[in-house]
Amino acid sequence: MLDIDYQPAQGSVTLQNAYKVYVPPPPLSHWIHSFWQLDVPFGEHFYRSMPDNCVDWIINVGDIDDNVIVSPFLSSIEFPLSGPVSYFGVRFRVLANQGLIPHPIGEWDAVTPDTRSLELVSPSVFMEVFEGLQRTTSFSERCKYVGTALLREVKSPSVDRRLVSFIRYCLHNTESVIQLSDKQCAEFGVSARQLRRLTQLHLGMSPKSFSSVLRFQKTVKQLTQENQGASSWAAHYYDQSHFIREFKRFSGLTPQEFKRMSVLYNRQNRR
Repeated sequence: MLDIDYQPAQGSVTLQNAYKVYVPPPPLSHWIHSFWQLDVPFGEHFYRSMPDNCVDWIINVGDIDDNVIVSPFLSSIEFPLSGPVSYFGVRFRVLANQGLIPHPIGEWDAVTPDTRSLELVSPSVFMEVFEGLQRTTSFSERCKYVGTALLREVKSPSVDRRLVSFIRYCLHNTESVIQLSDKQCAEFGVSARQLRRLTQLHLGMSPKSFSSVLRFQKTVKQLTQENQGASSWAAHYYDQSHFIREFKRFSGLTPQEFKRMSVLYNRQNRR
């Protein structure tokens, strides 16, 4: 099992009951961060997804051909959505996707350029999951069906412990820019060059990018919590201008714009 305690955030969905989240109990929680469902009402909408270093398996409940596995990314992605439609998602813990998907992230483009899940997840697993989603309209029941199907298939991933050491270091050092010199990397048991190779293969990005997204996620969580002051950036960035610049680089928004908006919104109200 992977002992990496990381809780990413995406932002708020203001439309009532449109976004539901369920955190599965152990042992499934060792692999799965959460199940989620997005119910898009009638009309043309957008969903703005924020970088979080996680892998998501997203399934259109009403269309067996509309299913993708989204690898980690470095800037916000706007997904156009035409409702009514329901999407069910499986969000994996960092590195835990390897318990279900045999190919590391760095090899996915060679397997399936458009990240369709049927080339990455075995067809039998996909069909069991999709059929479970068809049995009910209840989100909680869907989570039970999908959880049961996945629990029969997931295996303890074989991960490089040096990479796990790097990730834990990043999680505990978000207050500054990490300098990944050979001396620092030696504490993880690798050279800087080896670390770059490991993160590109298993995390889908460079060590610096991975740590920067973790730091961005720290501020996203602070901004979505109540009673957070305007100086919530102070523990993670040099100054306020540095914080705003970096936040906008990842989210496409200023912190104040992010706090005011819903990540699911109608085309007519696009910000």
